Amino acid sequence: MQVVQWTIAAITAIFVAVVAFLQWRTAQQKAVLDLFDRRRAIYETVRKAVETMTSNSNAFDQGREIEFMDAMERAYFFFGDDVVAYLDRLWKAISEVRDADGMMKQNPVLNALGKLSEQRTAALKRVTKFHDEGKPLFARYMRFSQTVPIWRL
Repeated sequence: MQVVQWTIAAITAIFVAVVAFLQWRTAQQKAVLDLFDRRRAIYETVRKAVETMTSNSNAFDQGREIEFMDAMERAYFFFGDDVVAYLDRLWKAISEVRDADGMMKQNPVLNALGKLSEQRTAALKRVTKFHDEGKPLFARYMRFSQTVPIWRL
């Protein structure tokens, strides 16, 4: 009779251990997914800013600027130094385009000289390189390393 009790106790203990492990694993995967969602939100904000700048830089208003700056601040905590440095360079290029646009509106003579237009074009090219330079930087942090569970019950 005691053998049966010990066997039932051992089976119960193993079952509880397996359930605890599965709950731990589920919690880990949820944390990874939550981190992905937060990183994705930052990426989307940056991507929208780049699209706005490339399609119509005048549409990059103060609201977009605040949104981008907020994304830069959050990126400091969710990405590595490489992404943070890239976002800083991207912000400088966006600022150069916006400053050049403002100066060309205020003083058309500067626009006629062409130097301001050249600087604006160079800065806009740095912004449009987002898909070649920035997207791969973000992708390294957003790819899932495990797509299928290692084992199945």
